[in-house]
Amino acid sequence: MSAITAQTGFAHLEDLPCYKLTFGEASAVISLYGGQVLSYQSKPAQEHLWLSPLARWQQQQPIRGGVPVCWPWFGPIAAELNPQQLTLPNHGLVRTRFWNLLDTTVSEEATTLRLSIAVADFPYRDSSPSSDKHEPAPVLILTLCLTAHSLSINLTCDTPMLQQAALHSYFSISDLATIQLHGIGTTYRDKVKQNAEVIADRPLSFNQEIDRVYTKPAALLLLESTKQKLGLEQQGFDSTVVWNPAAERSKAMADLTADGYQQFVCVETARLGLNQANALNLTQLLLPT
Repeated sequence: MSAITAQTGFAHLEDLPCYKLTFGEASAVISLYGGQVLSYQSKPAQEHLWLSPLARWQQQQPIRGGVPVCWPWFGPIAAELNPQQLTLPNHGLVRTRFWNLLDTTVSEEATTLRLSIAVADFPYRDSSPSSDKHEPAPVLILTLCLTAHSLSINLTCDTPMLQQAALHSYFSISDLATIQLHGIGTTYRDKVKQNAEVIADRPLSFNQEIDRVYTKPAALLLLESTKQKLGLEQQGFDSTVVWNPAAERSKAMADLTADGYQQFVCVETARLGLNQANALNLTQLLLPT
């Protein structure tokens, strides 16, 4: 059976307005708050995304887990995007706002849902000498496409402008010690070491805090452990961010349990370049194997 249904709440997140997509045995849940995918099951009880049991959404809290949407900046806002040097939240403006349902489609090929959000208050819109204050606000469109064998998450913004974006996916894992990420490459900026440029001489392993921006990843990655494999196809990207906070950082985060870091790995498809104004068309395709 394939369908799209509205539901209130997901897991422990009460009163949260969501939609559930189903296609055969596969299902996905997305929250209107943040435009955030919270669950993807390729089969019943085979969950590929991780959601913190301490995640909250009230009082404009970003939800810890699933696939947060980071836009129009990633991490702390870059100086190019913040000419007035305002104090602004990490990861942009849309993680803590409500999105609108644009349309839905249920067919023999896929179940598809689109959300949209218009954002006029990014900090450089009003301070740029060339900006037209009467231009329509840029509109983001998030498209989920669920099939029997995949989930596609696509983020677009047709307005050419300086912008960054990331699909900040938290993947559920069974054993952090055995995780391997094939295709990620060896060249990265290490955010734990003040953005030092690194060319690694050994495979990525999760035995310490990891916060890396890989600058030459493949378009198709494979997240693998002894018990699971998940293909990650990327489009419209220039970087892949890999993050795991490890034990000490986990203990300091209010919405993570002390051992929460052992239950997920973030592999984030990102467009981070700020060389020129561009439109955005960013996709992460999840392919369970």
